[in-house]
Amino acid sequence: MRALALAFLLLASVPLFAGTPKYLWGEVTLPEGALAGLPARAQTLGIPSLTYTQDGPYFTGVKDEAELLAGETYLIYDPPYFLLCLQTGSTRAVLRGSGRAQLIAGGVSDVLIPPPEGFFELLSELGLLPEGETIELVAKDVPLKLPPPPEGSRLDPVLWALVNHPDWIGFSRDYALERVGLRVRVVVEKEGELSERFEPYILSSSDGLAELLVPIPLLPALGGDPAVREVRPPYLPHPAEG
Repeated sequence: MRALALAFLLLASVPLFAGTPKYLWGEVTLPEGALAGLPARAQTLGIPSLTYTQDGPYFTGVKDEAELLAGETYLIYDPPYFLLCLQTGSTRAVLRGSGRAQLIAGGVSDVLIPPPEGFFELLSELGLLPEGETIELVAKDVPLKLPPPPEGSRLDPVLWALVNHPDWIGFSRDYALERVGLRVRVVVEKEGELSERFEPYILSSSDGLAELLVPIPLLPALGGDPAVREVRPPYLPHPAEG
């Protein structure tokens, strides 16, 4: 296994509150070329996956997304973004992002549980671990209220909260957001044409509205597009009951 040093830090600027779900968070710089051939390496290791292609989602090792998410380990790859998850009854560890990825552990209880050793072994086998780099894991609270979007962003508060939430899939379910892989369906109120980078994700468009199925990591950029007045779910969002 590649050499890896881990540092667990608790920053004073991140207050923790008793009884609030908590998680560990850190940034990881992926080795150069780490995402090339990632689905193939995952298949070799027997890891079920969803890969987004020009024809839509393609599943390997499972028949659909429900079966994928029910497994202990899975990969979602929507180039250039990915999410790798290992989950058991008491632990959950995720690596998600692109060239600069986020490592997240916990978020399901108020007990901080570091990523299991098996998760780092898995990252090493997939070629996702930076050699000799220290990963600093910071303890954070899962927000109980929706944080406001930053000034200048035209993202709906629910979508901004989604971007920063430790569990994209669970948050999308709880707020009844329509999600496929790493993409969510949104409505854009616009004045003019969206930037070309968003064209592959447009489902429909008129003079003042567009509907997109866009990767979650791209939401901040969409909310900052000069042509955008507002980015919101296709309905008034609220937490799902039950």
